[in-house]
Amino acid sequence: MHEIELKAHLEHPKKTEALLSRIADFSLRCTKTDRYWTLGEKTIRIRRELIGDKETVFITHKQKHYTDTIETNRELEFELAAVSVPVFTEMLKSLGMTCTAEKQKETKVFVPYTDLFPAGILEGSVSVELSTIHPIGHFLEIEVLYPDEGSDTAAYERHIRNAQVIFDTLLTALEIPQSAIEVRPYNELLACRCL
Repeated sequence: MHEIELKAHLEHPKKTEALLSRIADFSLRCTKTDRYWTLGEKTIRIRRELIGDKETVFITHKQKHYTDTIETNRELEFELAAVSVPVFTEMLKSLGMTCTAEKQKETKVFVPYTDLFPAGILEGSVSVELSTIHPIGHFLEIEVLYPDEGSDTAAYERHIRNAQVIFDTLLTALEIPQSAIEVRPYNELLACRCL
């Protein structure tokens, strides 16, 4: 799968949630605790995701590409048993990786109504997340998932165009200005916060 995403700072999270509840269905609430392990330019994320009382651990490496304000990720991800996290962490340390950032993300996930978008735009799934990320603030994330098209450049470009329409539609409906868009990844924002 390819994930195309856009994130924006939220100045008025309660107002945004009220607007979002008019154009989307609430899906779930979760807590995501992330630790980023880095060696050079390579990063692995260990995510502990708690939905209700069910914890799931995901190990992720994202191959990122940026087009203007849009981030496209090819995610390499697998689930890891929670009891195996200490051994996996020791393995990362033994490979020379260091923990460079940690974050906790309290998230509400919504699924927007399909009739918001022009016909033919939705080829994949769309979700909107409202998150509080300690200690950097409130964010909106719009994520569009598309099947991996391999080296099909035309499909990739179509997905980017369609995602841009989805992003513009949702930002307008939620009254979020383009100036609120954040292109830096969270681990970079966290690193800036620590300086």
